[in-house]
Amino acid sequence: MAFNKIPKTPRTGQGALGLAGEEQAVAFSVLFADGQSAKKGGKGSIVAEAEILRRAFRAGECRLTLDDGVVLRVAVIAHTEGGDTAYFELR
Repeated sequence: MAFNKIPKTPRTGQGALGLAGEEQAVAFSVLFADGQSAKKGGKGSIVAEAEILRRAFRAGECRLTLDDGVVLRVAVIAHTEGGDTAYFELR
């Protein structure tokens, strides 16, 4: 008997990236490992100005504040120089 796995839906919205004492507006998409919260980790992407993402990538860890006020610790793990999208993992 085969079981169908229901795909998790990412949470998307507008938020803020906290980096070196500054908050920058970003669009985000986050997929929580348990489908609901950051308790078991997750991953996602951020869309913003290339310079902000470059700084976040070089800093490694920063804060992502979601549109409902939830603050997540994230590590930016991938960013193409000059691109407007970066990818992160939850810490």
